[in-house]
Amino acid sequence: MGSIGRRLGVSLFVSLLLAGLLAGQAALWWLDREQRLLSGRQLRDETSSVLAAIVRGRDGLILDEDRLDPAYRKPLSGRYFVVLIGDQRWRSRSLWDARLPLPARTGMDTDLRPGPGGQSLLRYRAEFRRDGQALTVVVAQNYAPQLAKFQELKTAALIAWVLLLAVLALVQQYLVRRGLRPLQKVRRQIGQLRGGERAELDRNVVAELRPLVEEINRLQHHTEQQLSRSRHALGDLGHALKTPLSVLRNRCNEDLRRQSPELYRLLADQLDQIENTVGRALGRARVAAGATAATRFEPARDVPVLLDTLRRAHDRPLKLTAQGYRLPALPLERDDMLELLGNLMDNGCKWAAGRVELRLHREADRLRVTVDDDGPGIEPERHEEVLQRGGRLDQRVPGHGLGLAIVNDTVEAYGGTLTLDRSPLGGLRVSVGLPFPG
Repeated sequence: MGSIGRRLGVSLFVSLLLAGLLAGQAALWWLDREQRLLSGRQLRDETSSVLAAIVRGRDGLILDEDRLDPAYRKPLSGRYFVVLIGDQRWRSRSLWDARLPLPARTGMDTDLRPGPGGQSLLRYRAEFRRDGQALTVVVAQNYAPQLAKFQELKTAALIAWVLLLAVLALVQQYLVRRGLRPLQKVRRQIGQLRGGERAELDRNVVAELRPLVEEINRLQHHTEQQLSRSRHALGDLGHALKTPLSVLRNRCNEDLRRQSPELYRLLADQLDQIENTVGRALGRARVAAGATAATRFEPARDVPVLLDTLRRAHDRPLKLTAQGYRLPALPLERDDMLELLGNLMDNGCKWAAGRVELRLHREADRLRVTVDDDGPGIEPERHEEVLQRGGRLDQRVPGHGLGLAIVNDTVEAYGGTLTLDRSPLGGLRVSVGLPFPG
C-alpha cells in the first residue's frame, strides 16, 4: 500500500508540475503578446508626437527638438526615432552613434531586433505627408526590461508552484494513506485468515469494500466446508483400509510363514508398502489442507496436556520438561503437531533412563522442535535405519517401532528437516524444523 501511495504521489506531482509549466508558459506568452500590442499602440502614438515636432521653417520643414520627449535627447535611453524626408534623415540624439535598422513595411514589427548597448527593440513605421512632402517616421523602444520582468515572474511563479505542489503532495499522501487504510486493514486480516488466526474478515468496513469482504468470507466458508469434507473423506478412507489390512495382517502369521515362506514374505512386503503409501498419502493430503482458525496448534494449551498424557501412559518415574512452549497459536495443523510431538516424546520416554526434555523455538518462518533424552542413544551409522517404518534397534522395548518413521513422514509432508544427534543428556537428540505455510 505504501508503494501505491508513493506512486500516486509522484505521478500527481509530475503531472501537476508539467501542467503548471505549460499553463505558466502559455500565460507568459499571452502576457508578452498583449504587452507587445500595447507597446505597438504606444509607438504609434509616438510617431504622431514626432510628426508634431516637424514644423515649417524658412527653408522648408525642420525638426523642433524642443517639442520632442526628453527621452529622445538622452543617449541610449531606450527610445529612438528616425525621420526620412526625401534624401534627408533625422535621428534622435538617444541613438548616439548607433544605427537603427528600419522595418521594410509600415505598421508594427513585433520581431525584436538588436539595438545599441545590447538592447532589444520593438519598431513601428508610419508614412505621412506634410506640405506635399512624403515623410517616413520610425520609432523604436527597448523591450529588454519587459523581458527581464517576464523572466523574474516566470522564476517566481515556478518556485511558488513547486512549493505549492510540495504542500499538495503532502496533503495527497495523507489523503491516500487515509483512503487506503481500510485496504491495509483488510490485507492484514486476509493474512490472518490465510494463517488460520481468524475464521472470517471483519464485516465492519467502508461501503466500497463491503462486497469484496463478503465475497472473500463466502469463499472462506466454502473452502472450510470443502476441507472438512476432505478430512472426513480421508478419515473414512483410513478406516475403510484399516479393516482389510488388519485381516491380511492376521492371515500373514506364523502358520503361513511355516507353510509358505515365499507367500508370507510377499504378503508382508506388499502390506508394508501399502501401509507406507497410504500413510504418506494421508499425511500429505492432511498437510495440504492446512490449518484453520479452529485447528491451529496452540503450544501454550496443547503441550501441557500432551505431557500430562505421557506421564500417565508411562507408569515409571520420568521427569518430563518443556521449554519455550508459551507461544501464540501457530499456522500448523494441531493434529499433525500432537502426533509429531507425541511420537517424539513417546520415543524418548521408552528409551530414557529418567529424563526427557522438549524445546520449542519460533523463528521468522519456521518452528524448531528439539527433544532430548538420557537414554543409551543411537550410533550415527544407524540413524537411517530407525527412520524406516518398522525399524527398531531393540525388540525388548515395547512399541511398534514406527514413532520416528511417522515423524519423518510428517516432516517430509511439511517440507521440513529432521536430524538425529547425540544429546547433551547422554542419549538421543531429535531436531525438527517445520516451515510455516506460505
